[in-house]
Amino acid sequence: MADPRKKNSFKPRSGLLILIGICLFLMLLSYFSAGFNRAFRSGINAVLMPMQKGMNTAGRYLFGRLENFRDLQSVREDNEILSEELAELRAENARLKLKEEELLQLHELLNMAEQYPEYETIGAHIIGKNSGNWYQSFMIDRGQKDGIKVNMNVIAGGGLVGIITAMGEHYAVVTSLINDDQYVSAMSARTGSNFIVSGDLKLYADGLVGLKNANRTADIEVGDMVVTSNISELYLPGLLIGYVSEISMDSNQLEKSGTIRPVADFEDLDSVLVITTLKELGD
Repeated sequence: MADPRKKNSFKPRSGLLILIGICLFLMLLSYFSAGFNRAFRSGINAVLMPMQKGMNTAGRYLFGRLENFRDLQSVREDNEILSEELAELRAENARLKLKEEELLQLHELLNMAEQYPEYETIGAHIIGKNSGNWYQSFMIDRGQKDGIKVNMNVIAGGGLVGIITAMGEHYAVVTSLINDDQYVSAMSARTGSNFIVSGDLKLYADGLVGLKNANRTADIEVGDMVVTSNISELYLPGLLIGYVSEISMDSNQLEKSGTIRPVADFEDLDSVLVITTLKELGD
């Protein structure tokens, strides 16, 4: 049989030592676990913190770019709107300028009409011209349906431009004063001395037309106003042509010749007045 005393051989001291050992183990485990956790956390932080900072920086950068992109889109949309408004303003400005030019042209035509109140006139726009820089001949937007006839005189810029030489129902052709085959009976408004004004494209390179066939005794001076004379067969009397720019005695000592600067600008014509009164023989 077993000795019952052996069953009760466990001593209280042994249990106390075991309990103390367990407590020490737990204390050591707690100490080393805390250090481990701190080390682990430090290692994790050492790895994650730079990554977190980088992600934060990247996030801020991407957010800034997104905001910039949105701002850029907004600016582009605003620019498109402003561009459309600017185009509309430019178009409106061009229309206003055109109207202003038309008003100025009408005002100029009115002033010219007032210069010659004794004659009936009709305004016309130039719709075509000869090749080259100068208006040797040109087409206007008035014709037979408007009462236009061949040989009607045409003025612009306050002075004589030319004469109607051909026409259709809704257009007419004007041969200008500077054309080589044009000759106009003219005179000095100061003295009444007569001479011929001749077209000359070579002279008009300097903005001039010719003065010829003046009598050697004719009283003509530089600066004299030149107008169409009463003896002209096709041109009405008293129409301003220009001003004498040069006069001299010919080599034959029988006549004087020179040059005239016309008042009409044959490089920049747009609107003209057609004098609907025809020159009648005996005027």
